[in-house]
Amino acid sequence: DRGAFDLPVRQQDDGAEDFDAEPVPINGAVNEAGEDPDVQPVDLRRDDERLLVDLGEPDGRQTRLNAALDQALQRAAARPVAGIVLFSDGRTTDPPGRSVIRRLQSEQIPVHVVPLGSTDALGDLAIRRADAPRQAFIRDRVPVTVQLDRLGEEARDMGGTLRLIDELTDETLDSIELTPGDDRDEYVLTAEPELAGTTTWRVEVETDQPALVPENTVRSFDIELIDRPIRVLYIDGYPRWEYRYVKNLLIREESIESSIMLLSADRDFAQEGDVPITRLPRTRDEFADYDVIIIGDVPGHYFASQQLELIRDQMAERGTGVLWIAGERYTPDTYSGTALADVLPMRGSLNLSPIGVPVTMQPTRLAERLGVLRLAGDDGWPDALSDPAYGWSQLYWAQRVDPERLKPAVEVLAETVDAYQDQHLPLVMSMRYGAGQSMYVATDEIWRWRYGRGERLPEQFWVQMIRQLGRESLVTDRDDAMLDVQPARVTTEQPMNIELRLLDSRLADAAGDSVAAVLEDADGQSVAELNLSRADGRDDLFRMSYLTDEIGMLTVRIDDPELPDLDLETDVEVLAPDDELRTPEADHETLASLAAETGGRVFDTPESLATLADHLPDRSIRTLNPLRDSIWDSPLALLAVLLLLTFEWIGRKVIRLA
Repeated sequence: DRGAFDLPVRQQDDGAEDFDAEPVPINGAVNEAGEDPDVQPVDLRRDDERLLVDLGEPDGRQTRLNAALDQALQRAAARPVAGIVLFSDGRTTDPPGRSVIRRLQSEQIPVHVVPLGSTDALGDLAIRRADAPRQAFIRDRVPVTVQLDRLGEEARDMGGTLRLIDELTDETLDSIELTPGDDRDEYVLTAEPELAGTTTWRVEVETDQPALVPENTVRSFDIELIDRPIRVLYIDGYPRWEYRYVKNLLIREESIESSIMLLSADRDFAQEGDVPITRLPRTRDEFADYDVIIIGDVPGHYFASQQLELIRDQMAERGTGVLWIAGERYTPDTYSGTALADVLPMRGSLNLSPIGVPVTMQPTRLAERLGVLRLAGDDGWPDALSDPAYGWSQLYWAQRVDPERLKPAVEVLAETVDAYQDQHLPLVMSMRYGAGQSMYVATDEIWRWRYGRGERLPEQFWVQMIRQLGRESLVTDRDDAMLDVQPARVTTEQPMNIELRLLDSRLADAAGDSVAAVLEDADGQSVAELNLSRADGRDDLFRMSYLTDEIGMLTVRIDDPELPDLDLETDVEVLAPDDELRTPEADHETLASLAAETGGRVFDTPESLATLADHLPDRSIRTLNPLRDSIWDSPLALLAVLLLLTFEWIGRKVIRLA
C-alpha cells in the first residue's frame, strides 16, 4: 500500500539534543523482479511541522504485513521505537502472526493504523467484452452483446445501469437496469440508428458505488452505418398463405427493397416488389445485386445447376444471406444432391416428415445474443407465443428435424416448447457458410400469429431475420469461428477451459481430430503448446482444459497447419492463488485488531490523524555535550613527558650509587 502522506511531528526546544531514530516504513510489496524487499527505503523530508513521506509507486502483487513488521523490528533492534504507523487497507496475503504480535507487546511498541479505502465491503463490475457488428444498416436493430465480470462477494448484490451511448451525440441508445442478485454475465443492448456514417459507440456500466478501476467500466468501438435499403430477392412456388404475408411486408417495409418472383403465375401475371423482375438472375453480377435471397417452396430442378452454384458462391465469397421457408411439396427434399444442399442445415436425407401435432415455439439464448426473435421489443419474446392455451400461437404444420442430423456448424435459434421423444425439435436454424449465413425456418405457418397481435408479430419475425442476414452481407472480414476461454480470470490452481467452435461448415470439414493452439505471454513468447480435441459427437467443437503456473495476461492463439486461414485469439488473465487483488474489499478489521493487541490506535479521520504525534510516547534519549580538548599535541604534555623521563633517569642513577 503506497502513496504520499503528510504526518505532523513534535519538536523539542529544551536545550537537549533529540535522538532521531531512523524511521522504519512498512512496505510489504513483492517487486517485479520477484525479490522480497518487505522493508524498502522511502523518501522522508521535513517541512516545518510536517514529515513528508513519499512511498513511491506500487510495483508488487502482494502486501505481506507479517514479514514487513518482522523486518521492521529487526532493523530497529536495540534502538528506541516510539511506535509503528501503518497505512494500509488491511487486505494482505500474510496477516500478522502471533510471534510478531508478542514481540511488539513485550517491547511495548504500539502499532497505530491509518485504514485506507472504504469501510463498507465493496464489489466491482467490469466490462470483460463488448461484441457488435462492424457495419449495419440505419433503422436496423443492431445488437451489442456485453459480457460483465463481477469482482468481489458484494458484486452479486450490486445494482446499476448498463448503457449504450453514441459518443458523437452523447445520446443513450439503449440501457438495461442491473438488479441486485442477478447473476447473469451476458446482456444484449440494441439500437436503431437513424444517421449514416462512421460513428463511435460506447458501452458503460454505472453502479451505486464508485468504480475501483474506472477504465474497466467503459468499452468503445467504431461502427459504420449504411444508408440504403436491404435488397431482397424472394422466390416462391405458389401463392400459399405464408407467401402472401411475407410478400406484403417486404413491399411496405421502407428499409427493404424487394424483387418477388412467383413461379406458378402465368405470363400475364405482373410480378411484384419494389423492383419487379421478369426472370430469375442468371449471372454472378445479377445475383450480386441482392443482400438476401429468400427461397420458399420452390422445386430445386426449377433452377439451372449453374444458378444454384452461383447462389452458393455468393454466400461463400460475398456474404449473401439465404433464408429458407419450408414447404410441404418441395423444400428441402428436391435440393438433395444439388449445390444448395451444402448450405442446408441438415445432413442425410432431406425428405422431412411433419411433426404431426400442433407445436409452439420458443427462442434459444443464441437468438437473444444475435438480436433476433425479439418480437415484443425490449421485452423479448412474448410469453403467449410459447403457450398453446392461446390457440392462435400454435403452428399446425412443421417439419420434423432430428437434432442429431444437424450439421456441425448449425446453431438453433428457436425450438419446440414441448419435447418429443425427449428432444426439443429445432424450428429455426442458422448456419454459416463461408462469408455468408443460411437460416432455415421449418414451418410456413408464422402467418397464424396475426390472430393474436395483428401484423406485428409475424412482421417482426421475418424482418429481424432478414436484417440479420443483410447485415452479414456488409461485412467482408466476419468471424468464421469462436474461441472462448472460461473463466476469463483464473488462478494458477484453477484450470482454464478452452473451447473452439467452427461456425463455417467448410472449416469444420477441413479440421482434423484435433486443433493445435499456442499459449503466449504478454511479450508474445510461447508458454505452452495446446491441443484441442474434438468433442464427442460434434464435428465443429474442440475443447481442452489446461493448468498453467504462468502469471499475467496470457493469449490463446489458434496455430493449426490444417486451418492456415483461421487467425483467432483470445485473452485470459492468470492470477496467483493468494493475489489480494481478487478481493477488492478492504479489511479494516485486521488493522483494528492489530492496533488493539499492541496498544495502538486507529486514526480513521483527518482530524484524528492530526493528533497522531500526541499519541507517540517520548522515548528520546538525552545526552551531555562536554568540552573535549586533546592533550597529546600541547607543550604541557611534552614537558610532562620530559620531566617523567628525567626523574626516571635520576632515580636509576641514585639507586645504582646506593
